[in-house]
Amino acid sequence: MKKVTVAALFLSIAFLPLTGVAAGDPSYFEGVWVGSWPSWKSSSMVQDVTVEIRRGNVEGVFLVDYAWGGGPHGSGFPPQPGSINAKGKEEGDQFIFEWSSKQGKDMKVILKKYEANKAKAKLEKSGLMGRHERPTNETVLNRK
Repeated sequence: MKKVTVAALFLSIAFLPLTGVAAGDPSYFEGVWVGSWPSWKSSSMVQDVTVEIRRGNVEGVFLVDYAWGGGPHGSGFPPQPGSINAKGKEEGDQFIFEWSSKQGKDMKVILKKYEANKAKAKLEKSGLMGRHERPTNETVLNRK
């Protein structure tokens, strides 16, 4: 009887990590989000963005693929399209990811639950700004 109890205890401990990972609730923010940042200069100038969020291997950490389209000259957006890979985290009803740009600016994107399949997005920049840049931008992203 003692051997059976020890074996059962060992098996339950061995499978505990497997069930713990599988049982994690999905995040509202997991998936692909699309939209565009508006230019401060003109509503006809936009920069398309895509944010893909997926659960990472570490509890509470998400992997983010953030891609943007090129912007028109003088719009305050990078002229060339680009992308970054980052790690993000969920904090209550918000999702946050950050990175540093090649120009040395600290960038932060905050997604907040808005409506079904929609999230309000805010881009915050810190560091020296060009004359056609502003430190924040806001939009609504749609789940793809």
